[in-house]
Amino acid sequence: MSDLKLMVRPMRAIVDAKAFSDALKSTTLVLKKSAIPSLEEVSVRFSNGRCILAATDLDTWITTEIPAEGDDFSFIFSRTKKVERACRSFDGVLTLELAESGNLVRLFCGSRIGEFDTYTEDCYPDTPQMEGDVSFRTNAASLLERINKVTYATLKPGQNIRENAACVEFSGNQIYALDGHRAAWNDGELDFPQPFLVHTAPLRHLKVFRNHQVEFRFSKPWLSVTDGNTTVIFRTADSEPFRLDAAIPPKYIEEFSISPKEFFAELRYLEDVIPVTRTPYVYLRGNELFMRVNGKQYSTTIDISRTGDTTVGLNLHYLSDALRPFRKEKNVTVKISGIYSPVVIESEDRGNCAMVLPVRVALDAAA
Repeated sequence: MSDLKLMVRPMRAIVDAKAFSDALKSTTLVLKKSAIPSLEEVSVRFSNGRCILAATDLDTWITTEIPAEGDDFSFIFSRTKKVERACRSFDGVLTLELAESGNLVRLFCGSRIGEFDTYTEDCYPDTPQMEGDVSFRTNAASLLERINKVTYATLKPGQNIRENAACVEFSGNQIYALDGHRAAWNDGELDFPQPFLVHTAPLRHLKVFRNHQVEFRFSKPWLSVTDGNTTVIFRTADSEPFRLDAAIPPKYIEEFSISPKEFFAELRYLEDVIPVTRTPYVYLRGNELFMRVNGKQYSTTIDISRTGDTTVGLNLHYLSDALRPFRKEKNVTVKISGIYSPVVIESEDRGNCAMVLPVRVALDAAA
């Protein structure tokens, strides 16, 4: 009897090329350099008529599902970002074929063909299981817009940085951030069912949902966000929230209205004209913005009508950051409570606020 050779055919699946390209682009957002090669790549799994793409840096997971036809199989791309660029040129029906060896995947779309090395999926970490109930629902774009208004008041995570100073905090109907030198917060109609803190970086991934409605689900220490097809899972910070109310001055000795566009323009002028300095302190003295750097004087004026004569010194860059979210508004209210108490900037509808701590330097420097 002659020997019989077992023939094993490649595993194949079919997806829409545009949907696959978009899904791959979304998942690659979380990829970064890693000592573990598979964590720099996207995992692909075909199962029960679905194509599931996943990526993680072990702190954040992004998974996206699209319809598929064909066999059930899985692999991890090698050179995922190269594959993602190639997929931008595909249109129509895309066929993925896993070679018999299991370490090569072929992509067919029209007249275009690409072959890419793969890893086996057994070396990929499991996605956290979310067991909690749905906590709240909201529009992703609206929530991200609120978050982006406060992220400037956070610090980059580091060994000597308090964790809550590097986080955005959610409590009641407020989203806020405090880094010890400044604060930003806004009020909204959405009421968060429990306080939680999240580092700034994973929150940026909410943009993958565009203008979709999303569901948030807690399963400590994880928080998941999903629109039904794409899911982002990230860690919440294990830190106590700041007490925002305790940081805001209870009363003010002076309040005045100002055009944030004009105020910001004059601060930009000072940033452009002064030499590089580690102490960019600007004094608000009457309607004048005054600086002295390396023995030289720089100043400009702004159109305000003040009832008091309190002179306050502020970090120029922190003040610019605080004004930037208000640039499209006609007027904002500036509240001063003392020479060493936080200065508060408030929108006309009081929905958005910023706070900057004055610098403790000798006021005679501004004389």
